Amino acid sequence: MIVLGVTGGTGTGKSTVCKMLKDKGAKVIDADKIAKKAQRKGTPAYERIVEHFGKGILQENGEIDRAALGKIVFRDYREMLTLNHIVHEYVSKEIKEKVKTYREEGESLVVLDVPIPIEEGFFDTANSIWTVSANNDIRVERLMERMKISESEAEVRINAQMSNREYEEIADTVIQNEGSEEELKKLVDYEYMRLMAGL
Repeated sequence: MIVLGVTGGTGTGKSTVCKMLKDKGAKVIDADKIAKKAQRKGTPAYERIVEHFGKGILQENGEIDRAALGKIVFRDYREMLTLNHIVHEYVSKEIKEKVKTYREEGESLVVLDVPIPIEEGFFDTANSIWTVSANNDIRVERLMERMKISESEAEVRINAQMSNREYEEIADTVIQNEGSEEELKKLVDYEYMRLMAGL
């Protein structure tokens, strides 16, 4: 079984690449979805997050308001590190459990859809790493359209993450996504064939 780690900054098209791989039959493990689940009311991570960031980040129903939390962490790198430290522990554990299950079920390709590459559950789990990349102007446009936010808000979100170069340096393969979805699909098809030829 191949475990492929797919990463890249917001607005690069990482999730689109993962969907294309899912359409080919890959099992995709979405770290963002696991992180959201880990922050639900009643979980250990929830208690630690509220303890650190305060009750001002909560909605009326007691759940974490992700937009309110996002405003804090995207503007303060130290707070982003704190949040990541709390959540990653739970995310990496679940990723490893899911990979183990898929291995036992005889799957041929498992994809880790991970926005923030971490040692536990990513580097120590993936056989190969793809980084999806795009220049920042394109990423800003995509974020503004997708999230209905201003240019400055989009720039804040991009600048809060690793740079394109940092993402590219950890990759075995870089998928440059600056054209149409059709062009992206051709790149993914080609790299997928190369990857599976190694089985």
